[in-house]
Amino acid sequence: MARVRTYIPKRDDDFFNFQGNLVNIVVANAVAWGISAPAVAALVARRASYEPLYIIAENKTTRTRVDVLAHRQMRKVYEKEISVFVKAYLFTPLVTNEDRLSMGIPPRDMEPTPRGKIETIPVVGLTAIGGGDIKTRCRVTTDQTRYSKHPLADGIEVKYTWVPKGEMPPEGPENCNKTLTSRKAQFIIHCGPGNAGESFYGFFRWVNLTNLENSGQWSKAINVVIA
Repeated sequence: MARVRTYIPKRDDDFFNFQGNLVNIVVANAVAWGISAPAVAALVARRASYEPLYIIAENKTTRTRVDVLAHRQMRKVYEKEISVFVKAYLFTPLVTNEDRLSMGIPPRDMEPTPRGKIETIPVVGLTAIGGGDIKTRCRVTTDQTRYSKHPLADGIEVKYTWVPKGEMPPEGPENCNKTLTSRKAQFIIHCGPGNAGESFYGFFRWVNLTNLENSGQWSKAINVVIA
């Protein structure tokens, strides 16, 4: 999905025309689009502050460095405010794609970008930190020094259980009775202090929550003694 602010023109003259057109259309349609009067007033006030600075900065004969800097600073502020305004008020059902195009705003791509099959297994480190908690750090194979999430994954899925000392470990994820999905590469698995001394066994994989068939393969059992 494209960044929302990529529609804002880079050239100063193009931005000047863009913002003027956008504000004019917003003012004309604010009531029909359900935009609050204070929000419209704030946008109009920012335009009134910005445009004189642009006109001064564009005059190469009379402008000063202070004039150019004042314009640049105001434009940065104005761009951010336009971006916030667009997200808040111009992507509602009352505003059509045709309306957005008339303001120079492309329709938002609501379809998620297709993601391919995940071919790797996460590298996982477990640390028993006491109180029955296990700190879990996952990373892709190309990251050697920091935890990270696979770019095609929504997160990490864990099938796990714990067994008393001396008992047989689970053969595979299907033999585990607990499941956890984390959207972060570093997270805590809570086993409970009452299970201290038992052996934790977990199977990990990168998971695509939109299409589970594109999730990665399960890791081998990774274990640590619960503390």
